Amino acid sequence: MKKWWASGLRIVVAALSLAFIGWKVYEQLTCGEPFVAFAPKATPLLAAMLLMPLNWLLETHKWQILTAHLQQLTMAESLRSVLSGLAVSMLTPNRVGDFAGRIAWLKPENRTSGAMSDFVGGFAQMLAIALLGVVAFCMQPVLPVFLEWFGQHYAATAAVLVALAVALCGIYFCIGAAARRFSFGCWPWFERFVQAAGQHSKSQLAKSLFLSLCRSAVFILQLQLMLQSVEIDLSAIDAFRSIALMYCFVSVIPSFALAEWGVRGSMALLFIVPLGGQPTQIVAATVALWLINVAVPAATGAIITMLRRK
Repeated sequence: MKKWWASGLRIVVAALSLAFIGWKVYEQLTCGEPFVAFAPKATPLLAAMLLMPLNWLLETHKWQILTAHLQQLTMAESLRSVLSGLAVSMLTPNRVGDFAGRIAWLKPENRTSGAMSDFVGGFAQMLAIALLGVVAFCMQPVLPVFLEWFGQHYAATAAVLVALAVALCGIYFCIGAAARRFSFGCWPWFERFVQAAGQHSKSQLAKSLFLSLCRSAVFILQLQLMLQSVEIDLSAIDAFRSIALMYCFVSVIPSFALAEWGVRGSMALLFIVPLGGQPTQIVAATVALWLINVAVPAATGAIITMLRRK
């Protein structure tokens, strides 16, 4: 029953996101707002595209680090694993199938621990996005209407967010110590999975978080470049504040990977429209970036996976 509720929630979120995008575009076209025709600027578009390999190379190196205690992977092996995981995750809610694609390239005896390594890597990425989001909020960005209450109580909200960020960092770096105290008895397979968290050293965790922060910075820069390519020029500070918060919300909203572009587009409208730009421009930038960063690498991963099965 829970599975059906979760799937239904994700479908509703995807439908609402797409409906919101459609409404904003319709509002632009029918409420007298002038429509500005634009052709993508080549230089920022090319720069955003060239950052895509860097994005996935950072994730590839992170996967290498997180699995180093299990199996020594070359960069090529790690990249195949990461892209295969991305391909599988496209068919699952919130990319939960990512670990299945990744661990398929590990030795059978390492796959349970490898699944925990994927979880730790995902935790590091979520933490990195949250940390940048807290920094962005503390820089007092222009908030969308539904967050105005937090802006009115800025100091208290900022204090709570900083405290939560510190707590999350503590949980992240103590994940191994906490896991070693778990004992599930009747679920030995789950106990092995959880105990695998204790195999990650502080050094591995620190490097993983650093690479996750670098990836998050690349995400933000890429979207800023894509916005520039559709003639929306934001200052570096405005771009960081709005995009970092946008990615925070995107990361916690349940969705399917194939509908993720709709969620990103709707969140971009909420956070970027107040700074300038038309809905059609913003949606075009976010969808194009989703195609570059997710769709193309996922298609590559699907080809790699099919060739391996042969």
